[in-house]
Amino acid sequence: MKRLRSLLQKKEGTTLVETMVCLLLISIMLAMAASALSAASRIFVRVQRTQYAQSILDTAMTELRTITQNASGYVKIYDIPAASAEKSENITENITESTGKLRGNTVEFINEEGYVVLVSTNGCEDTDLYIQNNRTGQASAVDSGQLLTRYYFRNSSKNSYIYLKDGVPVARAVATVFGKGFYMNNYLEVIYSFPEGTKSGNQVDWISATVNLYSDKELTNLVATDSEILEFKHSVLCCEEITAKAETGSN
Repeated sequence: MKRLRSLLQKKEGTTLVETMVCLLLISIMLAMAASALSAASRIFVRVQRTQYAQSILDTAMTELRTITQNASGYVKIYDIPAASAEKSENITENITESTGKLRGNTVEFINEEGYVVLVSTNGCEDTDLYIQNNRTGQASAVDSGQLLTRYYFRNSSKNSYIYLKDGVPVARAVATVFGKGFYMNNYLEVIYSFPEGTKSGNQVDWISATVNLYSDKELTNLVATDSEILEFKHSVLCCEEITAKAETGSN
């Protein structure tokens, strides 16, 4: 009986060495599992980010086609420096009295209602809103990296519109196409181009648009890009003439 009790006592529990080995094996397995899960999580986040970036580009391109397809009269392209990362810069001097380019980041045209439309992702300053000569309010500044539309009354006899009034940006209306949250902390850039060989006064049926999405406001870290043709329903002319004017109180 004493011999049996002695054997049973020897069988009870585990030694410290056995416990340490067991814990070591468990730690190794947990580390391997955590590493595998971490890698899988990074891949999932990367794939999800890429898919969402492509969704942003597809949606932006669809809106661009909708906005520009009704262009009539003329189409003009500007190449305007974007607003800085710290604050919106005064970009007005780069539009007023500026001629058009064959490639750039802002497009201007006349829509079917007869308004001049500017489409860009450069942002804009606080803008006074006018209906004819009556000030109706003020649109807040828009940061760069968002798709933006601005509308202006056009003086058909002078083939121009007022972009500055006494040194202050003015417009009929200013509107962002999407809310800021749509971009998920990314920044949009659109580059427009006339068909190769186009000259001022030539009839054009389309322009190309390259949409770039960046993760930083300085537009250095490209996340995704896409290009497409923007076709016009009406006959339009390539314009390089000055169309944006400044007006002072003495005018």
